[in-house]
Amino acid sequence: MSPHFGSHAKPSRNCANCRTVKRRCDNQRPHCGQCIRTRETCRGYRDEWELVFRDQTSQIIKRSKAKTSTSSATDMSENGHKTADSPEPVRGLAPNLDEIGVNYFLHNFIIGGHSPSSGYLNYIPLVYSADGDCPTLVASMAAVGLVALANSSRQPELVRHARTKYSEAIHRVNTALSSPVDSVKDSTLMSVISLGVFEHVSNLESWARHVHGAAALLVARGKSQFSSTAALLMFNQVRTDLVFACVHDNRPFPQDMGELQDEAMKHVDPTSAFWRLGVLAARHANLLWGVRKNNGEIPWTVFLKQATALQKDFQHVLELLAVQEPYTPCQAADADSELFYNGRYDMYQSTWAIRVWNNARMAQMVVCNIMYYLLNKILSTNLAPQTRAHLDLELRESLQLQAKLAADMLGTVPQGLGLVSPTFTGYHFPSLDTLSTNASGGYLLTWTLYTAGQSMVVGSKTRQWVVGRLQHIGQYAGNAVALQLLEVIVKVDKIRLREECDDQAKKMVDVHDLRN
Repeated sequence: MSPHFGSHAKPSRNCANCRTVKRRCDNQRPHCGQCIRTRETCRGYRDEWELVFRDQTSQIIKRSKAKTSTSSATDMSENGHKTADSPEPVRGLAPNLDEIGVNYFLHNFIIGGHSPSSGYLNYIPLVYSADGDCPTLVASMAAVGLVALANSSRQPELVRHARTKYSEAIHRVNTALSSPVDSVKDSTLMSVISLGVFEHVSNLESWARHVHGAAALLVARGKSQFSSTAALLMFNQVRTDLVFACVHDNRPFPQDMGELQDEAMKHVDPTSAFWRLGVLAARHANLLWGVRKNNGEIPWTVFLKQATALQKDFQHVLELLAVQEPYTPCQAADADSELFYNGRYDMYQSTWAIRVWNNARMAQMVVCNIMYYLLNKILSTNLAPQTRAHLDLELRESLQLQAKLAADMLGTVPQGLGLVSPTFTGYHFPSLDTLSTNASGGYLLTWTLYTAGQSMVVGSKTRQWVVGRLQHIGQYAGNAVALQLLEVIVKVDKIRLREECDDQAKKMVDVHDLRN
């Protein structure tokens, strides 16, 4: 259990220096006024996420225990004796299964487990704090936590209870959606988002349907929903998942979500690389859909012009991201080759930064694939020599960019799995046998590994490495989608190997013909 759960004292929001000497802090930003007056170097403040988390998780567990106590009391008759049908009460202070599920969810998806920073759903405490008592959200967290724990620890007996909690959470969500008041609460949307994680560890198709449902709820909440930081973060989460779902299902990014995105843009920092990448990701989903459904009505050169412009926009925003969220490429000669591809591990400032970078790379990879397809279509026609030379160069540059993107994505795996951390100066590289993948890390990397593994520029060795990592995530983090996606990569590998054999056989025939 989290070490914070046993603490009931409200954590101090004073700066580090004022906490050390136990003096009153004026909480001035970015540097404390007390430190300025005493000419000290202010060591900064605690992470607000951590403070809210410490305040709220104890309340979640406390309310859950209160509910358990109430349920136990109803099993007693009015005269204080246990009724004939009631079970023998459990003695001791051990948490019940609901508490264990909530705790596992909080530890993996909010704190981040053994990862160097908070999990990617670290804004849940803000939602919980704003909406007060959130039984629907608690039920959804318990369901996700239990199914992830059941799969990662190989305890199938927990799956039944996880599905019971999932059914309870779905019932609560449906009840909330039927209420004009509860349907627009942040906690209701957050419950739907967290239940999407349950679907993600269960089945790819049901996850995609769930994401489209979450987007419909966002639209129903209307344009007035962006008054809080948590609401913007939830919008970003659903938008990101929706882009993946649209690409997978061959759908365009919904127009009503595009209109909602325009409204949200009024409430965000327009210079944020993270936000601008989300807008570009929606554009790339629409471009892919347009190319897929085109039967020649629109010239391929029109789509190529759009793809080239989009790629330039991505490159510009990635340059901005490199300033706002820089990372350091590292090399470890003694690391397990099954966990560190070619010994590489890149160090990011946070799990959130890994997610943003990889989302951008995956979208760029799709644009590269689009350009490869379009360039080959155009190169198969009659062209002027100068035009052909220019398009050949574009094709080579697109393939080179894909190779770099794939390598960069694989470089995020060690930190995503929690093997390395920027908070330590020395590293202990575990072996595959000692690695236990947490659910959040697995969720973070599943689509990243899939995108890199199915790329046309990687070889069979790389694809086999990706299959191994997805298999490990599927088995130890309880992620069924990872197992489904690795099957696609296995098929791609077989097709590519067959094509390579055919090419080799053709070259041998050509050499034989030349000799004769």
